[in-house]
Amino acid sequence: MQDLTSGSIRKNVIYLAWPAVITMLLQMVVGIADIAMVGRLGADELAAVGLGRQIIFLFQGLIFGMSIGATALIARYIGAKEKEKAVLVGEQSIILGILLSLIIGVPGFFYGDSFIRVLGAETLIVSIGYDYLQIMFFGLFTVFITFIINGIFRGIGDTKTPMYLMAFINILNVILNYFLIFGIWKFPFLGVKGAAVATVLSRGVGILIGGYLLYSGKKGVKLRLRYKIDFSVIKKIIRIGLPASGERLIYSSAGIIYTMIVVSFGTFAIAAHQVALRSESFSFMPGFGFAIAATTLVGQNLGAVKTQRAEKSAYESLKLALFVMGSMGILFFVFPEYFVKIFTNDPDVIKLAVPCLRIVAISEPMLAATFVLAGSLRGAGDTVCPMVIAGISQWFVRLPLAYLFGVTLGYGLIGAWIAMTVETIIGGLLFYIRFKRGKWKKIKV
Repeated sequence: MQDLTSGSIRKNVIYLAWPAVITMLLQMVVGIADIAMVGRLGADELAAVGLGRQIIFLFQGLIFGMSIGATALIARYIGAKEKEKAVLVGEQSIILGILLSLIIGVPGFFYGDSFIRVLGAETLIVSIGYDYLQIMFFGLFTVFITFIINGIFRGIGDTKTPMYLMAFINILNVILNYFLIFGIWKFPFLGVKGAAVATVLSRGVGILIGGYLLYSGKKGVKLRLRYKIDFSVIKKIIRIGLPASGERLIYSSAGIIYTMIVVSFGTFAIAAHQVALRSESFSFMPGFGFAIAATTLVGQNLGAVKTQRAEKSAYESLKLALFVMGSMGILFFVFPEYFVKIFTNDPDVIKLAVPCLRIVAISEPMLAATFVLAGSLRGAGDTVCPMVIAGISQWFVRLPLAYLFGVTLGYGLIGAWIAMTVETIIGGLLFYIRFKRGKWKKIKV
């Protein structure tokens, strides 16, 4: 457990951010391993898994919000020296994660193909994607509880444990991917099913390790095995987390519509879109890290009634994120082929993905502002505003422009990525305006 309400702000930001960056890198390895290995099976398999992951991301938004609620509350209580309340929030957030995984996972297991069919995918892609989704929905609790456990650690100021945990999970995932996707040694050839099995098994082992660390007290807090729901605590988690879930739901649902537009451009466009997204995800890693640092620092400092320090922590996180992500944008613009070829060797897919990555490169600084300032607002408990900004930028900017440029004007996938870039710039400006006004300083949790 780390008190981050004193000392050098920059050192505290870096202390929290670098393990979170590595954690994000390792989480991306799961997606990279899935996409890169499945991509060797063919364009149909690559498109199917890409769409399947899009569906899972839609539901991950719900647990993402609950983990944000837990992180914000725990950070406040740690900053206010109320450790017992922080422990109770951790316990109840895990119970909530289990319940939500059952509510979503069971119907998803039986009707997952309907989600892909709604996207307008071809019959073969629906069939392949459902094979992937059934296993992912069956093991959805492993994904959900991983989110919650990492959120608890971050709330107490520990970003190193999630880093080590995800390192183990991802190494195991890559190994299992290799054996299960391609049927190496005595293992069966499972194709896309192997990618899903590897993800579920590796995360399952990971939550056993993370749970042990939390319930044994080895990391400064000791959770207890409680089976009774404390509705007052659950209510607080949901009150802060639900708008964050709504925000992610807005992003995910808009992403579904956006993907439907992309699907209309054909299988190679779908594959190129997924490859370009995976390539851009390299810039998400530092953004995510500095956002986590801002969330924890703002929460703990507000809990300690150090409002000015909370604001300075947010701006310091933003400055560092702008530098790193701006640099990534330059690399995307100058050397896009090197990133794209990590995921595919198909020349038609590469040809489509490269200009998309160049286009989005110019919006990387504003993407940094979106990451960090949204994280700062969440740390303060202001989760409603990010949801509203998401609604405006996604539904009133990205989707109309994607249809206009991609379909009406006939620019195809390139037009859709121009729309994404414009939306990112506008969203970043809106977050800056909201944070600058300072209303987040007065929010009570």
